[in-house]
Amino acid sequence: MAFEQRNDISGIEIDVTIIQGRDLAGKDKNFLTGKKTSDPYVELHYGHKKYGKTKVIDKTTSPRWNKSFKIMLGQSEAIRLQQGDANFSSLCLRIFDKDKFSDDDFMGEAVVPISLGKPPMTSWYSVGTGSGRLYYKKAKGDVEVKIAVTERKVLDMVRGNSHRLLCGSIRVALNWQVQNYQNVDLDTSCVAIDGYGRILMDETVYFGDLVNSNGSIRHSGDVREGGRDEIISCDLYSVSHRVRALYFIVTAASSGKTLGDVKYSSVTVTDTTTGFAMCQFSPGFAGDNTAMFLMRLAKDNSGGWVMTIIEDMDHTARDFGTLIPEIKGYSRDIVPGIQINPKERIAIMRKGGVIRLNDYAHGLQLHNVVFGLAWDVTDGKNIDLDASAICLDASLGLVDIVYFQQLRSHDGAIIHGGDEREGDEKGDDEKIYINLDLIRSDVTYIGFVINSYSGEELDDIKKASCHLYDKNTRMDLASYKLSKDKSLDKHTALVMACLYRESGGWNLRIVGEAAHGRVAKQLVDELQNFLRHFPAPPPAVVPHPDIIVNAMPQPVPLGDIDIFVPPTNVPHVPVPPSSNDIPTVAAFPIVPK
Repeated sequence: MAFEQRNDISGIEIDVTIIQGRDLAGKDKNFLTGKKTSDPYVELHYGHKKYGKTKVIDKTTSPRWNKSFKIMLGQSEAIRLQQGDANFSSLCLRIFDKDKFSDDDFMGEAVVPISLGKPPMTSWYSVGTGSGRLYYKKAKGDVEVKIAVTERKVLDMVRGNSHRLLCGSIRVALNWQVQNYQNVDLDTSCVAIDGYGRILMDETVYFGDLVNSNGSIRHSGDVREGGRDEIISCDLYSVSHRVRALYFIVTAASSGKTLGDVKYSSVTVTDTTTGFAMCQFSPGFAGDNTAMFLMRLAKDNSGGWVMTIIEDMDHTARDFGTLIPEIKGYSRDIVPGIQINPKERIAIMRKGGVIRLNDYAHGLQLHNVVFGLAWDVTDGKNIDLDASAICLDASLGLVDIVYFQQLRSHDGAIIHGGDEREGDEKGDDEKIYINLDLIRSDVTYIGFVINSYSGEELDDIKKASCHLYDKNTRMDLASYKLSKDKSLDKHTALVMACLYRESGGWNLRIVGEAAHGRVAKQLVDELQNFLRHFPAPPPAVVPHPDIIVNAMPQPVPLGDIDIFVPPTNVPHVPVPPSSNDIPTVAAFPIVPK
């Protein structure tokens, strides 16, 4: 039987009770009475899968089992049922006679059709002979079965809708199609904040950091063209108690591209326990916007989670780091008294990116910055990475090198914090300190390179990352992740980044060029050649707002669906001063749809 396909069904729940059989085939002879009897039980099969079996009822051809089963179909299986796929249109009840000293004997099978849109029903179904390997010519009798089919509907969410989540594990999938075969790289991020409104980078996942601190939030990896899903999975019961809310943000990472280049997009939120799609919506990508706040998950007073659709856009940001003041603006309803600095920002960098350091200095003057390198012990093995600084003049001539054997530049402006040989330190494993005011005038470029002194390939190293931060405030300016970068396969070195002078200030450029070599001196040519052949692109333009005005959209009622109302009895909680684990980011007002 074929069914009309409907896109509003997220999944189907089938409740089956195998009640009893009557007048089934007798496989064994009762020597006392001379009559045929059996020790029957039933296996339940559906869609090429066995869902269980009843108990064995001894010496009868009219057994009473009263065994219940629950079959949960996700959206893809539900579609196959709607389309009339023969493997999903009926249940198969295979009846066997239990034998102690040989294989169980097949006694026939009953086929139970599945009907959508009908009330629960109890009926008798004839036992047939089966076919192929499972065939019994003398099959007979009937089986009584109760079946109830329940359709789970997808909630069609719009801006302002809120829904209280009753499940503990969800999957958020973004899919998009582009206009005229263009490549548009969209990035999805899940940004965590704590009860003070601070960004928790170790609980945040995005293209460069795919797993949070305890594995409860996971990113499927960067998808750089449309047609495939970027997925963020959340085990909400296991998310750190420090997390107050999670913001899901999408940005157009491709230079020169905007969300307006996307022809179609959809976001589907699925209960991963049942496979049911809980809700779906199509973000209204349009115009020259480059970022959108999709939705927020926030803990309520009972410790449960409430999902709210935001769908506000921004026309400049290409990573979540530029939107941190807006994230804090959206958090006003759940973090009373939150402090917002409109000039907070951190550059979440990828290969080829360029920023002006002063744009990320939180409105302060930069004097001393620190380049930090971190990595973890990998597969129980200690790995010796070395971070070094190569100083070049305007003509790309070598001026100085600071590395593990020369810990201080000749002018004293650059100091290496010392060699770390294991990667087991908390925080940064190696640091390079730079006093921007003392750098000699003939130094135009400071290239940061990484070498695997112990010879391991860089892509095999667990959780390798670097960042640049203000030594005085300990607030991050930029961050760059190395983990799972396939371009580093078979390479033991990386020209990672370069500070360079321009118009009286300093810019940071991510180079990201894999190389070979175990010490910094072997990478001087690599750095020179790259800078000679690949001039730096213009730095990203960053607005400087005076005030952040965005807020969560007004709630839109959804009938009998629980609506989240921000608590009014939460006491004011002062926000502590910034620290090194509080990345900061400046931004600009969100432009409503």
